[in-house]
Amino acid sequence: MKKFTFTKKEKIYLLIALLVLIALFISSSMTYHEQEMKPGFIDTKLHFVEEIVGNWNIYYGGRWHNAQMDGGVASMAQFVIRKAAHFGSYFILGLFGYLGLKRIFKIKWAAPVLCWLSTMGLAALDEYHQYLTGDRTPSIFDVMLDSCGALFAIALCLLVNVIYQKLKKKSV
Repeated sequence: MKKFTFTKKEKIYLLIALLVLIALFISSSMTYHEQEMKPGFIDTKLHFVEEIVGNWNIYYGGRWHNAQMDGGVASMAQFVIRKAAHFGSYFILGLFGYLGLKRIFKIKWAAPVLCWLSTMGLAALDEYHQYLTGDRTPSIFDVMLDSCGALFAIALCLLVNVIYQKLKKKSV
């Protein structure tokens, strides 16, 4: 039986995924107030976000979010930044987890499915960890958002691979 070894690229991908997991654990260990952006930070450093999201209405978690209901444009911008961080961190986790592990699966469809399910499980555990942390509210909606981030990354990898294979086939 041939011994499986990870390539250098796969090791780097898995290291990036591990670093994201560590960052998520640290973030989940912090209370809401420890994570909260300081007053004026969005106004001065991220004012362009306020301009973009100032008129948005987002239905999330069973209620509408907008500048009026969330206590101002800065609060709405903070909400959008937090949710983008959820999506983005699990996008990166799903992307690099899949790229690092896809070769170990003998059945082609198993790699994206199991990587996505694993990421979804990690998102659920992360929300449970937040439940154990004071001043935090776990949310199934965040688990769904996280899972969508990972699913989008894995689907994007699959799409890029299909396009690459077609272009490669054409050039031969």
